[in-house]
Amino acid sequence: MSSFKKLGVLVAILALSAVGAANASAATFTSSATGTLAGKALNTQVFTTDSGQVKCSTANTSGSIVSTASAEQHVTVEYKNCTAFGFASVDVSPATYLFTATGVAHLKNTVTINVTLAGCHQTIEPQNSLGTITYTNLAGGKLGVDANVTGIVYYGTGGLCGSSTPKTNGTYTGNNEVERVGGGSISRDA
Repeated sequence: MSSFKKLGVLVAILALSAVGAANASAATFTSSATGTLAGKALNTQVFTTDSGQVKCSTANTSGSIVSTASAEQHVTVEYKNCTAFGFASVDVSPATYLFTATGVAHLKNTVTINVTLAGCHQTIEPQNSLGTITYTNLAGGKLGVDANVTGIVYYGTGGLCGSSTPKTNGTYTGNNEVERVGGGSISRDA
């Protein structure tokens, strides 16, 4: 085989390999139809900082499904029934996330955690590339969303909530499920 033909075969093999690799990394969220999604916590959601843990037993998720196949999904999560540092009266503002089908979350708004009885609050500003998010296709067309996120940047003010100097060691864990409102399915496909 001439050198020119060998080069042509090599280029064809590399091109096919590149197409295969691109298809292998093209994870998507797939829905049976556009519409609305809703979700709930399957366990306690835990945000950990140097000050201690904030635990929320309720996390209600909502969002719009704008395409039947997408690499990302915007959702808003409202955290309720929260405790922090031994105090029962804790308010956590809603969080808007952009989840990618590849397992990365981006926080799109500022989230505040107000511990009224302790006279303090913690702030988590928008940040990108928070991972690890794992997805599981569940029975009944539901999608499991398991968060195990590290490296969250936050700062506190007042009392137990720490200093105004940003810290980078926040973590977040929680298992949730989402479903398409009105029936149908939502899944994560590799």
